[in-house]
Amino acid sequence: MNWTLFWILLIVGIAIYVAIMFFSQRQIAYMSVLLYRQGDADAYLKELDSWQTRLFFNKRLRKMMEIDPYMLKNDTDRLRSIFAEIATYRLADGDRMTVLEKQMSFEMSGGNLEKASEIFTDLENLFNSMSDKQKAGHEDAMKECRYIKAIRLDKSGKYADELFQKAKNVKDPIPSGVYYLKAAQSYVLKKDIKNAEEMLNRAEVKLRGTPYNPEIRNVLQTKNYEAVLQMRI
Repeated sequence: MNWTLFWILLIVGIAIYVAIMFFSQRQIAYMSVLLYRQGDADAYLKELDSWQTRLFFNKRLRKMMEIDPYMLKNDTDRLRSIFAEIATYRLADGDRMTVLEKQMSFEMSGGNLEKASEIFTDLENLFNSMSDKQKAGHEDAMKECRYIKAIRLDKSGKYADELFQKAKNVKDPIPSGVYYLKAAQSYVLKKDIKNAEEMLNRAEVKLRGTPYNPEIRNVLQTKNYEAVLQMRI
């Protein structure tokens, strides 16, 4: 064996791998700013169809990445088509959970509560079918589904204090702000307006520059706290 050639190829291979990881992460970060901070679904979708994205992400992943922008655009027909196509894919359990969580939220937003409840049952069955090791890796994702179900299906604020603690512990401002919003929704459901207002004030700070912020400020100005329950989170 030519060991010199072997080591050259190995070093080149590692360099290519590192470069792909770097540029793919940079692409994800850029697209996240477009969608989640600027709220520009069309720019995100244009970037999703670019050669750079096609180079770094396979067709199935790109299809999954279409869900959030079309949810922002409230394009019901396109979302139903996307969910139907993804349902035919063989996905890792974690990816399947992510898709089902988004589909449950979509059905709730459309008022299809019976369908949303069925999807939550599918989520629970998927989670319960996992090994203990897999469950440990997906427990947080399952908790997120339980939060959504409690707030939007059960109209229960039982997780209010837990969501408040999560919001305080998360360092990234956008996820932290989203947890504050969910806590606000939960406190409204508990008729605890004082804490709901505090959560909204904290969310307003964390989510400045995002599409959520104008809605939060409107709720705070009008003091129509029930309106926070209509916000898509």
